[in-house]
Amino acid sequence: MTHNSPLESLRSKTPRPSVPPRRLLPPRPLDHLQWQGLLRIADCLIPAAGPNPVASEAKDYDRYLELALAARADAFETIIRVIDELAGVPDEDLRAALKKLWAQDIDAFTPVSNVVAGAYFMTPEVKALIGYPGQHRDPAGLEDAADELESGILDPVLERGHFYVATDGG
Repeated sequence: MTHNSPLESLRSKTPRPSVPPRRLLPPRPLDHLQWQGLLRIADCLIPAAGPNPVASEAKDYDRYLELALAARADAFETIIRVIDELAGVPDEDLRAALKKLWAQDIDAFTPVSNVVAGAYFMTPEVKALIGYPGQHRDPAGLEDAADELESGILDPVLERGHFYVATDGG
């Protein structure tokens, strides 16, 4: 049994030549046991505290966890290895096993913890609980550009003049 992706239909069909493609899905689906193992690790690393829910109970956490796995496609196999290695660890020993992993193999612990924490803090519920509005565009006004020109900070760039470097080597 594989974990079905709620993001499957959002996969971009049109490539953008100037921007790397946005990954919405991990390199391959996690099977049911791997998914449950990852949620178990997430709940161990992010327990409930005050009004903040345990990781797996944050609204839409699965969706954001899948996005985080896609974003860290470079470390996907390491994450799967950790999930598989910790699968047989009893719940009461999981925290100690994660601490041992952190101490002995930080290169494996880091992507796992980044993925579970990143997904948690991307959920709208948790962002609202911590008062984080998310990223938003805040362009400089025309007056700000004029002030920068008057300050002289751009003088070396303007004196240098325009130049173009071809990316194709030509």
